[in-house]
Amino acid sequence: MGHGKETPRQKMIGMMYLVLTAMLALNVSKEAVEAFKKVDKGLTKTVANYEKKNNLTYEEFERAFSENPVKAGPWRSKAVEVKKRADELFDYLQDIKIEIVLEAEGDDTEAVEGREVHIDHVEKIDENNIPSQILIGDDENGKANNIRALINDYREFLIETIDGGNVTVEQSVVESLNTDDGRAPDGSVERWENNTFHALPLVAVITILSKLQVDVRNAETDVLNFLYGQIDASSHL
Repeated sequence: MGHGKETPRQKMIGMMYLVLTAMLALNVSKEAVEAFKKVDKGLTKTVANYEKKNNLTYEEFERAFSENPVKAGPWRSKAVEVKKRADELFDYLQDIKIEIVLEAEGDDTEAVEGREVHIDHVEKIDENNIPSQILIGDDENGKANNIRALINDYREFLIETIDGGNVTVEQSVVESLNTDDGRAPDGSVERWENNTFHALPLVAVITILSKLQVDVRNAETDVLNFLYGQIDASSHL
């Protein structure tokens, strides 16, 4: 199975995300809000596509294991652990999305249905206090700290799983799950947490969380493809 690459649609969504973030920085908020909603829906579709692709790969691991447990077993075990870790981080990001929307809209909102968040049904789309309260916090002890720590742990786990077996895949994981500090408008160093989430409207924060979920699934895809390739590679050793 080949190394996963971004499709033109995924690249376009990524570029739109960067442009919209810049628009928000310039306070072009009304135009950006509607565009962010479109990007979030695009990211949600991208996540669904990654999940379908990954589920097919997991099925291939099970097939290979049933045919040759000795050869496929170790790689299947690694794949199962990758799924567990990816799902944990993905679900945590989804929990925060739901928490932000419920806190802003109330428990009777139509924007949350089960585990899904429907961005078109969010009424307080411009709300920018609640996301910052939840993610940054008064003493910078908000849940963005947990997100960064979990992404870092996930990234290091995937790198350990690759174990030097493919430099390209490893570099892709490092880049997609990067949590380095950024730069504030005045050029000073700014914590990743603040640089990513501080003082942004709800629609932007939900979209950023969706983008992080795409990054989680993308890294999962890359590592799964690498692991599956090792099943056949191991038979030639």
